[in-house]
Amino acid sequence: MVIGNILNSIVNFVFPPQCYVCKKILESEDGLCFECLSKINFITKPRCSCCGIPFEFNIEGKNKKLLCPKCMLKYYRFDECISSVRYDDISKKIILPFKHGDRTNFAKFMAKIMYTSGKSIIEKSDIIIPVPIHFTRMLKRKYNQSSLLCKFIGKRSNKPVLYSLLIRKHATASQGHFSLTQRKQNILGAFTIKNPDKIKGKNILLIDDVFTTGATVNECSKILKQNGVNKIYVLTFARAVK
Repeated sequence: MVIGNILNSIVNFVFPPQCYVCKKILESEDGLCFECLSKINFITKPRCSCCGIPFEFNIEGKNKKLLCPKCMLKYYRFDECISSVRYDDISKKIILPFKHGDRTNFAKFMAKIMYTSGKSIIEKSDIIIPVPIHFTRMLKRKYNQSSLLCKFIGKRSNKPVLYSLLIRKHATASQGHFSLTQRKQNILGAFTIKNPDKIKGKNILLIDDVFTTGATVNECSKILKQNGVNKIYVLTFARAVK
């Protein structure tokens, strides 16, 4: 323990912790400085009690199960989703380097925020599962960003993480510039389950970095429900809000 503390002190002296956005030197661990943190648009209530999209107006009364139009029509296969922050110019400066720039050290900070905002659904879950990437993309990127988030959320919550239960069997195209219809078609039938007996009757927490249209987590939820899962909760770091 003493040796570890000494090594950490040396590392922090040589490579002092910095703000992920503005690169300002921080006093403690890596993350965001106060100024950058204050610019983050956290998603709070009122929001849809199913997909978690924030409402742009105040709702009177407490404990109301409010649904957006899509969720009124039972568009999504999962039971509840919570996203921590809005996907905007500030959060992109965290997400894009994490996802495409090998900044895997961002995962611990992002998972901490996700754990705080998603504690209500984490507590109701039995097992944590990451949204998988295809092995060809894994060879190119070297890591699955959703799995890294699962690692830290699993440690904080003391919940088991099944990294290889949900498998992406098709190397789908990147969905970044697709419309909703194109996203749904692109991801259709892309996933399969390994060892489904491990999840029958369980409540699953599905982890991803960004919720854009929900097409990916919806397709994951469909295959999970087909294999006997009881409830599916989705937790993402960011949510695209138009």
